Parts: sequence; structure tokens; C-alpha cells
Amino acid sequence: MKKISIFSFIVLFGFLGCQQPAETLSADNLYEGFKNPPAEARPFIRWWWNGNHLDKKELSRQLTVMNEAGIGGVEINPIAMPDEAKDVGTQPIEWLSKEWNQMLQFASQEAKTRGMISDIIVGSGWPFGGEFLKKEETIQKVLSHSIPVKGGETIEENLDALYTKAHDALVQKHEEAPLEKRMFYMRLVPVNAAGPQEGIDLLEEFNKGQSLKYTVPKGNHELRYGILLHGHREVMHGAKGAAGPVMNHYDKEVTLAYLNRLQKISEDTGVPLNELLRALFCDSIELAGANWTDELQEIFFQTYGYHLTTYLPFVFYEPHTGYEENSYSEAFKADLRRVRYDYNKLLVDVFIENFVKPFQQYCTDNGLICRYQAYGIPFLMGLSEANLIADMPESNNWLYTIDMETDEYVWNQGHGYMSWNMYAASGGHLKGRKIVSVESMTNTGGVFKTSLEEIKRHDDMNFITGMNHSVLHGYNYSPVEAGFPGWIRYGSYFSEQNTWWPYFKRWTDYNSRLSYVFQNSQPLRQIAVMAPAGDIWSEKGLARVPFHLTPWYANRLWEPLSQAGSSCDYINEQIIIDGDVSGGTLKYGPMQYEAIVLTDVASVLPETATALLKYVKEGGKLLLVDKVPNKALGFKNATENDQAIRNTFRELLHEYPDQVINTSGPVDEDQLLTWTMRVLESINIQPQLKVVQPDKNVFQIAKRANDRDVYFFVNSNKKETVSVPVVFAHEKKTAWVWNPEDGTRTVAEFEKNGQAVNLELDPLQSLLIVFEPQDEETEKQHAKTASSKPGKSFQTLSGPWEVAFNHVNGTTFSRTMDTLTPFSMDSDEPLSSFAGTITYSTRFNADEKGAWITLEKANRGVTEVYLNGKLLGTNWYGSLKFPVGDALKEGENQLTIKHTTALANYAKSLKDDATALRWSSRYKNTILGLEGDAHLFFDQEPLADRNTK
Repeated sequence: MKKISIFSFIVLFGFLGCQQPAETLSADNLYEGFKNPPAEARPFIRWWWNGNHLDKKELSRQLTVMNEAGIGGVEINPIAMPDEAKDVGTQPIEWLSKEWNQMLQFASQEAKTRGMISDIIVGSGWPFGGEFLKKEETIQKVLSHSIPVKGGETIEENLDALYTKAHDALVQKHEEAPLEKRMFYMRLVPVNAAGPQEGIDLLEEFNKGQSLKYTVPKGNHELRYGILLHGHREVMHGAKGAAGPVMNHYDKEVTLAYLNRLQKISEDTGVPLNELLRALFCDSIELAGANWTDELQEIFFQTYGYHLTTYLPFVFYEPHTGYEENSYSEAFKADLRRVRYDYNKLLVDVFIENFVKPFQQYCTDNGLICRYQAYGIPFLMGLSEANLIADMPESNNWLYTIDMETDEYVWNQGHGYMSWNMYAASGGHLKGRKIVSVESMTNTGGVFKTSLEEIKRHDDMNFITGMNHSVLHGYNYSPVEAGFPGWIRYGSYFSEQNTWWPYFKRWTDYNSRLSYVFQNSQPLRQIAVMAPAGDIWSEKGLARVPFHLTPWYANRLWEPLSQAGSSCDYINEQIIIDGDVSGGTLKYGPMQYEAIVLTDVASVLPETATALLKYVKEGGKLLLVDKVPNKALGFKNATENDQAIRNTFRELLHEYPDQVINTSGPVDEDQLLTWTMRVLESINIQPQLKVVQPDKNVFQIAKRANDRDVYFFVNSNKKETVSVPVVFAHEKKTAWVWNPEDGTRTVAEFEKNGQAVNLELDPLQSLLIVFEPQDEETEKQHAKTASSKPGKSFQTLSGPWEVAFNHVNGTTFSRTMDTLTPFSMDSDEPLSSFAGTITYSTRFNADEKGAWITLEKANRGVTEVYLNGKLLGTNWYGSLKFPVGDALKEGENQLTIKHTTALANYAKSLKDDATALRWSSRYKNTILGLEGDAHLFFDQEPLADRNTK
């Protein structure tokens, strides 16, 4: 088996690149763009205009700071001033006032002069709203609740008391008072009701005096009521001019009126919007459970042919948890599931037709890109459907919503951000979008803890899920006079005052090069996965957590498929219905899938069943995990449609047993990878990349760029080196390794005979392999370089270490350490509150020619190693290994290590600073500084030798 060390690639690029011959390549847009990525591929950053306290000179300064750090563009994001922000004597400028619009024009023009791009969020804060809205234009919600009561008890309530009870029962409360509230329905329902008509309608009785005094008849009942609210939610962090109630997103006229306010920018500046801005941005859909609009009952009747009125007491639910359990008859429960599906589907459809599509059309009409985040809280308003509409679907990854200290990569499935990634990517793939962006490193739990290593780790996983452009969260408009830490609205403290900022461009360059390749290549996806969205809408409504977790494996399948060399997109029923199934594959837009997987799906539309039968008859492969669909979605013609569904799937299973497989799902996470490999084999799917022995730490994606085949690998483990044997099937192409850290490329030492190549990836290493048509002349200019890694013979570089501390606050002190010992808030002052640069120095004697110096642990820091004054290398992630080269002398040597820590403990020590206190109170004490032994390795193991072993 041929063995290739991934660490050797890093050595080759990082330290031997200067010895490579000059390149004389013919015109090659992909590689040229990779070497020098344009602004479109570079990370953008959310630029919070805190309080709109703006100054032109300061805007210009901050753009320069971001530009020099490798940022390609800004998302201008006007937002309320943080409560704890230091007052520096500035005044706010009202959103869309002439002065504000001129500030926007200035910022856009200044960005252009630096080669940067400007986007803007619509409004201020989120969601769309403002103090200028009329009551009838504001968000609406039926606040529902039920109170258990028994026969003989007297109900004595008024509107305010019932509102308080319903509001107090919410999982997440918004304290702002609604603009208006009125009782919408009220019904006393037997706990064992057999139909919607059972019980007593008390709405008329209540409305007589806006109160109720009523004696409950015999038996156990529920008082089910709903209060219709107008303006129950205000804009989150809205700045002056766009604060106040949220608009009604279910009303097209309100949507367009809101968007048309942006024309004032052009009126005041004389410049069309599309000359100032690239895109309009809509942040996540967080409507606090908005579930109603004035015309909904009429739309419902027109859509389904029956009235919703009778079912009003049963279709609303707690927005975060969904429908509660009840003791109604089984037949009534079944009917309610169907009606609830109809209601929730219609709510999504009305939202898309009246908000998402008009927003997209407005952008198109004005020559702008529509950047849209389809996820949200508490509802997912068409996570799959809405991502198919926007020019640029956007997701959002989070930091610190789960323990990030684990060696293995983990994510918070209940929160759902990697699922959002997959659905955004899938929507982009299906519609052939060039860019699928991601709000990156959203962070409220570890603002000052965040390291470049963590940023790389999580961004690499964004790439694996199909993201190809990062919009960082974020850069705060904070004037110099605000000091440290300055004005902070949110974010991972992307700031020139962050200790690692001088090294930040290493990551922005790395990210930009990968983004460019991924933006300019076509995704390859083998499997189309469909979650039981219809069943979830029927049983839990639009609440996001049930969608993320039902069934638990549905939103995890992308992981083992990637690990096993395959891939997937997530689809909805309409994709199956509208797709082309000729030839036994599902084709939609530019995408083609070899198999469809339904995950625990019990109910589908009749049209979906028909399309699946046609697909299988054409030779398609269908995997039914756990349930076999046996019911139709929706209330109308339910009996007839149920029978059609059962007949269709009976035919599929009985007539096509080699193509249609029903199997039980994985039992737990530990079995997920082996289960996936088994089911791929059961439906005869050969992964696009043969991974001989998959490892759950190693992920890959495959893409195609004209006649190039592109593979990207990531070892997500931050401690372990992992080896994965793979087989590349590209006999007539040459394998190149493109290094995104410096833009170079080198011919890989791969055989072209189908033998397995053992990819050895160090902690958090990534690898970009590009197979290209053979070009002997170019290959000669990139002679294969013998690379190596540390061998087995080493000398421990013992202390004493002279250690100099240079604090970010300007103070300095020194210590002597026998060993490289970390420190935390539990240490003595001044170590406990230190943040800045530590310089470790020691001397040692060497009698042999050394090859490598290694360190053990950096604890969030960035590390530069110097030997006898010569820089050996800079480490900002993964293993700390530095090639000695010719820097080692016989006899005494001087080793100097410059180590830059995170800000975490210093920020936590600032007890009198309200901003630092707010954002550091969310994390525990942090271990900082170098830890463990330093070693000098005397021998090395060449790849040429290792390949024969």
C-alpha cells in the first residue's frame, strides 16, 4: 500500500516552497484565482454600525483595517448601541435619514477604492420592522393556551389574566407588550373529545364583557383559547429609524412597502442601489411564533376546500415545543394531524409567497443579489423550500453552543446549525447557485476565547457541508476613543485589538483560496435524503428542534456519507415530483442523484408516491429507513389517498425488491458509520471515492471544475493524527496538491494504477487534491520533492526557560520556568489576568544534525519558533512541528518561542468594565500558554522509505 504523509505536504508547501522552480503555466483561471482570490471569494464580515454613531474618518479607518487583514467585503449592519457601550460623546444618526444615507454612500465608495464589496442588511437589527409601521402592518400571532378544568368548577377569567397565563407558559418570552390583543377563539373541550364540534363555544359569552364566569359541566375538560395579538414582537436591537414592531411577513403589500423605503437611499445620494451595494440581506427568520394574517382563513378555504374555523382551537401550539399530547379519540387525533399539516404547510406557503419571493423579486428588479437565511427560531419557515428561492442562500454556524474542548468534532444537533448548512447548500446545488454563504463563527458564549485554530476547524466543516463563502460574525464599529474592548454588539471579536489579529490574514488567505475553488466548481452529490417534514408538521408543527431531531439520524447522514466517500443533498417532496427520473436517477437542475433515501417517513403526498414509482420503474434506487409510507398528507380525500399510497408502496416493495429496500435505522451514533456503509452496499451504491477504511474524524467532499476533479479532505480531530486509505480512479490524470495557505501547488506522489493511497492527516489538517489532465512539461517544473516527518530519536529540550511577558495593556514582567507550564485564572497574578505575547528562551547543546523541533500544546495560542534567530515557522492550528533546516549549529543553540495567547482571562479580570464583564461571564477560566515538553528530533523518516514499508 502506498503511503503519503499529509504532514509532509505541509512541510513541502510551508518550508520548501521557496525552493520550487518558477511556474510558467499557461492561462489557467481556476489556479490563478486560487493563487490570488478576488474579493468575492474572500471572507466578508458583518460590520455592526453600533447605534449608527458614525464618523467618516472612522469608517475609513476601519475599512482599511479590515482590508489589510484580507477581508473582501462588508455586510453593513446598522444596529442598536449596546447598553454597556462607553459614551465617547458621539450622537446617533437615524436610519434612512439623508445624513445616514450619505454615510452609507461614503462607506460604499471607500470600500470600492480598496477593492472591497458592500452588502447591507434590510432595516436595522432583525426581523424587518420599524416605529413607522401602522398597527395593521405589524406582525400577528394567535397566542394559544389550554387550562384543565373539572366539572363543577367555576371559570372566572378576564382577558389580561388569560393573556398572562398563556404568555407565562411560553418557553421563550418576549416582554414587549402587544399593540393590541383580543380573544380569537374560546372553547371548552372534553379531554376525550371525538371531534372538533364537541364541547361548548364560549367566545360569544366572553366577548360580552371581555371576561368569563362559567360553571364547568360534568367531566374533565380543557378551556382552549387563543388571543390574537398585533405587534407582539419588536425588532431585535433596532436602531433609531427602524426600531419598533416587526412587520407582518405574511402580507405582500407590507413587504414591498418596507423594501421600497430603501429607494430613499438613491433619492438622497443620486446613486442607484446596485452601484452602492452588491446584495440585500435578510437575517434569520425569528418571528416569535407569528402564525396568523387577516386573510388566512379565506386562503385556507380556497386552498383545501374546507373551513379552518371549526379547528381553530386545535391548530395552534407552543412555538418551541409543538403540539402537546392529548387524550382525544384515535380517529380525532388522526384527523387533527391532517388538518395541522394543512395549516402548517399553508403558513409556510403564504410566508414564501408574500415575503421570500417578493424580497427576491425586489432584489432582481433593482439589480441586486438576494442574500437570505431560511432558518430561524422558533419556526423553520420552509427550510428546504425557501433555500430554493434566494440568489444566495445563507446558513449560520455557531461556536460555544456545545463543549468545544473535545478532541473529536461535535456540533449541537438540537440547535441545528449544521443542518441549516446542508439545506442551504442543497438549495444552492439544486438551483445551480455559484455562492452559498454562511454567517460564520456566530458566538455569544466565548467571545474572547475564540482562537484561530477553532475558526479554522469550524470553517473547514462549513466547507464540508457545502458552504463556499464566509460572512464573519463580526466586526464592531468601535471608535479608537472607546478603548479596549470597545463597543461590542456580538461576535468572535474580530478586532484589531485581538491578540491574534496580526496573524488573522493567514486564515483569511487560506479561506479565500478554498472558497474560490469551491465557488468555481460543480458539487457532486450521490444521495438525495428526504426527512419526514410532513409528518413533523402534522405532529409537532413548525417548531425547529423536532425538525432537527426527528428521526435523530436524518440530519446526521451527511457525516457518515462524507466519511465513507459519498455525499448527499437534502430534498423535499416537490423535488421528487418535479424532477426528471429518466434513466433511473433523480435529476433536478444541474444535480443528479443515484439514490433517494426516505428517513422514517410515514406520510407523503399522492404525487410523491406516483413520482417514486416512476423513478423506480426507470431503474432508480430507493431506500426506506424504518417506516414505509402508508398514509397521505392532508385532510382532503384522506381515505382515497391513503389507499393509493399503500398500493403504491406495496407495489414498490413487492415488484422491485432489488431496487427498493426497507431497513431499520441506526441504533445510535456509534453505529452510524458502519450502518451507512452497509446500506450503501445494500442498494449497490459505489461511493464516488473509495475509502477503504473510513474514519469518523475524516470528512471529504468531491467537486468537478471542467476537466478537473477536486477532492477536499479534513481531519476534524484536534489531537489525533489519522490515516485513511483511499483509491482514486483517475488513471489519465495527474494528482496535484494545492496548498491554500500559500497558493502553491505540487505534483503528488500518487500511483495511477488504482492502488490505495494512505492519506495521513495531522490534527486539523486539510488537504486539497486536484486531478488534472496530464501535462508533462508542467509536471517537470514541479519535480516531486522527497518529504519527511519527525522520526523516533529525539532530545528533550529542558529548561530553565527565561520567560518574558508582554501584556496587551502595556505592562511587562518576567519569570523563570523549569518546564513549559500553562496558567489560568487560578494562577497567581499577574499570570491569572495575562493576555498578550510570551517569549520563551532557552539554550541547548546539539551534537547531531537535527531535523525537527516539536512542541506539545498551544492552548489557543499562535506560536512562532526561532532557532539561533532564524524563524522556523508559525503555527496557528494543529500539531506544533517545525523543520530545523540549516538553522541548527553544532554545540550551543538558542531556542526562542514567541507565543501569543487568547484574550480570555484578561477580559474576565476586568470586573469594572461592563462590556468585558458581559461577554466574559459566559465562559469558565481558560488555560493559556505553552504546555508540555519541547523536543529536538535528530532523525527523520523520508517518504521514499516509508512507501516501501
